[in-house]
Amino acid sequence: MPSTLAIDARTLAAIDDLSLLAGSIVEGFIAGLHRSPFLGYSTEFSAYRAYTQGDNLRHVDWKVWARSDEFYVKQFEDDTNLCGQIFLDTSKSMDFGDGGANKFHYGRVLAAVLAEVMVRQHDAPGLVLFGENARQAVPPHASRHHADEIFHLLSQAQALGGTRIDQRLFRIVETMTRRGIAVVISDFFTTDDAARQLLRQLRAQRQEIIVFHILSPEELDLPYEGESIFEDLESSEQIPVHTDDFRKEYRRRISAFCDELQKECVGLEIEYQLLRTDAPLDVALTQYLERRAAV
Repeated sequence: MPSTLAIDARTLAAIDDLSLLAGSIVEGFIAGLHRSPFLGYSTEFSAYRAYTQGDNLRHVDWKVWARSDEFYVKQFEDDTNLCGQIFLDTSKSMDFGDGGANKFHYGRVLAAVLAEVMVRQHDAPGLVLFGENARQAVPPHASRHHADEIFHLLSQAQALGGTRIDQRLFRIVETMTRRGIAVVISDFFTTDDAARQLLRQLRAQRQEIIVFHILSPEELDLPYEGESIFEDLESSEQIPVHTDDFRKEYRRRISAFCDELQKECVGLEIEYQLLRTDAPLDVALTQYLERRAAV
């Protein structure tokens, strides 16, 4: 499917109204779906799923079948309601990258867009912010007013402090007794196994989990030249590095880091997607919808 959301980074950074931005992105994404082979998402976006044996033939959309030669079944509002909990990393390490390529800005926009998608699907989005302190900013609820509250809190959120994944966050996870979708947006830069423990805890709560691993192009490619001083955004520790000598080894380490996280996710039957902050959001939205359709 062609990219529909390749919005200029400076344009993204200049838009402060997350509600307007999320709505515009989702509208563009829907338009792209209508022009693409992904007819399963239909003209009503979320109101269809693939036909399975035993479905009532009265609910088959024959117009979609005529266009695509595929059977899709109409879903009604009471069939589609699902809790969708969005976990956004607010630690200081997320505040890296310029303009629209800033990891925290990218993560906030992604969280807002997912909340918009969930509301349009009659699902119940919720928001959990975790970093130095974890809090359930907004519990799941399906309403337009509720989504506006999420947009407001996301616009006020800041990336501060270290990544602390502790009992406070786990207690929030323990309240997720209803099966749903949990979306974790983070760079996963932690000094221990806590981030992976969060994923295991979500799996123990029978959640369908999607991990969006957010990294900037600079973190993946190390494009700097000559002598540089790198500072840990969470601890303020500074390390002098000659980037020309270290680049090959650095890329090996960052690749191994991503591979290890992906392997952990595969073992837990979790969808994993590495997202560069210079990539369009339609990659993430397509993966979310595919996972949502499978629930």
